[in-house]
Amino acid sequence: MSSGPKEARGRQARLRPDFDYLYPGIPVNTWFPVERLIQDVVTLLYGDAGKSGGIKGERLLREDHFEFRGSSPRPKGLPPNRSRLNDSSAVRRSDKKS
Repeated sequence: MSSGPKEARGRQARLRPDFDYLYPGIPVNTWFPVERLIQDVVTLLYGDAGKSGGIKGERLLREDHFEFRGSSPRPKGLPPNRSRLNDSSAVRRSDKKS
């Protein structure tokens, strides 16, 4: 579906068969770099915003829709105590300096 990620970081995901109807064009049970799947899901949502109700959640790649494996080194410049890229802008009270 996509032309591929710019730089795959090692984390992979695959679509669970129960949710294939929400993600046309993404093969089930096939491991892909998460960067590629994120691009594919964004493309699906851009092409059909009506699908967003079944796809969107706290994360773009929902843990109930996708299975994950592997790990990725933290990109430079992101806080080391955050586990996901979109966590990097969140600041907990315990992280704030008084």
